[in-house]
Amino acid sequence: MRHADRTVDTQSQREFVSTLRRLAEVDSRALLEDNNNPILSAFVTRRQEHIRELVTPTAGLVIVIEGRKEVYDGSEHRLYTAGNAFVVTPGTRLDVVNEPDAQSGFYRALFVQFSRELIIKAARLWPQFVGRGGQIKSVRVSAALCSAILHGAQVLSHTLSASPRVIEHRILEVLLILAEQGVLPLVPKYVDGSVIEAFRLLIRHRLHLPWTAAKVAKELSLSEATLRRRLRAEGQTLREVLRVERMKAAYMILHDRNADVADALAATGYRSRSHFSRHFQQRYGFTPSTIRRQKYARVND
Repeated sequence: MRHADRTVDTQSQREFVSTLRRLAEVDSRALLEDNNNPILSAFVTRRQEHIRELVTPTAGLVIVIEGRKEVYDGSEHRLYTAGNAFVVTPGTRLDVVNEPDAQSGFYRALFVQFSRELIIKAARLWPQFVGRGGQIKSVRVSAALCSAILHGAQVLSHTLSASPRVIEHRILEVLLILAEQGVLPLVPKYVDGSVIEAFRLLIRHRLHLPWTAAKVAKELSLSEATLRRRLRAEGQTLREVLRVERMKAAYMILHDRNADVADALAATGYRSRSHFSRHFQQRYGFTPSTIRRQKYARVND
């Protein structure tokens, strides 16, 4: 059995979590039934609970306020106690045991459910975080995260009147904090439109990686067959799009930054300088070194 990450100051986490306790006074899990909208719900019980094959339709954040939670994910077995938190991703199937605290007799936890639409928006706003994280990730419960959750709770519980835009903004704040920690994978499962645009967004900050059809399909939550079919419908290939995006990045690196060709190669995933130079010249009509010479010439003029 694995315990939640102990490298974080547990006492600090407990103090932060204590500020959230007032949100978990009454059990409100019924709010989750057939509802995939952003919701803040509380799980409160005075008896041990065994929940089998719990499936999360959308991504969510679980924070244990009181008692402890055991999570079984396939062969993985994790224990979370008061002050611990973790993120679950869409479609995760878990077995959980909720154990009341021995002294108070209560188990309390908060569940912040994120809508698919907000995950989509977060992925578009912060593409550098796309694809990070795994099935279950422990969360560092910080003062910033607690503050963001409290702000979100005000509008989600309707204790504060707010427009849909304000509600969205407050939930996005929580999403950003989790994405910055690397615990919330902003998987771009939003390819209802152009799969090419989804691919561009996916690779924008990871052009150095060796992308394959299998890896792209997995990141986009598609089968390879579906990916290839939709690519054919759009008349482009992954290789073509990847090459174009790499060349755009290479041009920017060489033209706008104080970098050399080796830096451009490393950033765009090329191992062969000759292949890189050939592709660059095919796209722009001149070699990468030409940009460097032009920059130095302007500086010396």
